[in-house]
Amino acid sequence: MTFDHRRVEIFTGLDFLDSKLQNEAHCHPFTQQIDLLFPSNASSETALATSLKVPRYAKGKISLSKIFTEGVNFVEKYSTRSGISFLSAGSGPKFSQKEEDVWCIDYRGVLTLSVCKDTYNGLGLVGKRVAFGKGKSKQGDGRHVISIPIYAKDAESVKIRTQREAALKRWEERRAQEIGSPLWNVLAFSESMSPEELDTALQVLVKDQVAAPFEIVSVRYQKAVLEDVHVPVVRLTPRPRPQNKLGLDQQEEEDWCETMEGLFEWVGMAGLGATRLKANDRVDPFVAVYQPPSPTRVGSVTHLQWSGFIGPSFVQSLVEFISHHLVQSLQPDRPDFLSISSHACTWAPVSYISLKAQTGRTDVRPPLRDSTRDVEDSWCLIATAPQHGASLDVHNAKKCAWVMAESVGKHDSRLG
Repeated sequence: MTFDHRRVEIFTGLDFLDSKLQNEAHCHPFTQQIDLLFPSNASSETALATSLKVPRYAKGKISLSKIFTEGVNFVEKYSTRSGISFLSAGSGPKFSQKEEDVWCIDYRGVLTLSVCKDTYNGLGLVGKRVAFGKGKSKQGDGRHVISIPIYAKDAESVKIRTQREAALKRWEERRAQEIGSPLWNVLAFSESMSPEELDTALQVLVKDQVAAPFEIVSVRYQKAVLEDVHVPVVRLTPRPRPQNKLGLDQQEEEDWCETMEGLFEWVGMAGLGATRLKANDRVDPFVAVYQPPSPTRVGSVTHLQWSGFIGPSFVQSLVEFISHHLVQSLQPDRPDFLSISSHACTWAPVSYISLKAQTGRTDVRPPLRDSTRDVEDSWCLIATAPQHGASLDVHNAKKCAWVMAESVGKHDSRLG
């Protein structure tokens, strides 16, 4: 199902949660923001603070050709057990100036370059053209994506690897002439190493370069509380199906979609701290009209936000915390529902990796995307506490229900 480039799926029960979502976060290698929303509950916030580790990442300058040259030796000593990932960031002292060329190394051990026409022609490497739309727009602007298995010993011949290494060195020589330095501003994280171990591993790559050491950054959540707002009474039900093979009777499904869309809209507005959610909001209807999903109650909502460079393991731990907390906690110690909204790093050449992809291989390629367009790639999960009612038996009453929506922009081929 799609609406506004969004696919929505809904299931009930922890069995579905385990099979469907246990690896969902690992499909998204680079996350820049996580939002957690729930009706204010002190016990939930305390449980969250004591259950989750503080995610950390490193930022600094590095040579891409150095990473490629170290390649197998580096990963055998560090990456195979630590899951170190890299993503080039913007230029300038605050990484705030966008670059036309970007690259990343994800947990598969694959280097992906997204380069403009001039860089592509200068590299002399084979890539895939980035183009969307019809007619002339289908031809694209010359941008290409190049995938290189950087860590696998048997993934390519020595000759090909030597050619690629030479191409990357020539590229950085041109960068040095154009901007004064061949080094890249990069972000890096490890899925299992401590900050000290990560710093030690990175020193292997920067020991011969003249640059400031890497900085370790802790990603701590920022808290906001929305008081006296309309809070929906969430009751999730399975998605209805058409009553006949021809799909002629779809009113029930359309009503369900409208309900789900209303819930996701509310989550988005709550994440923005929208005043339209206030119970005493009296905005002029000619200026703005908003109707919260019914039924609602007036209460407070807690919003926790993590912003930085976040790996899949932390996101998955948050999903697992939600499912465990909603089912295992006593009723007074849990909210009626929790929601997670995840936002990918929009400039990354890779933002989604299939679970079928193998380490060090490029046979299952990520969906093609134009990283210069700030392509949206986000997903939102809403989960409820166990629901008691006629539609659930005693076994299912101990499980929770969830709904998830994924949204990508038109310059991302993942959803077609």
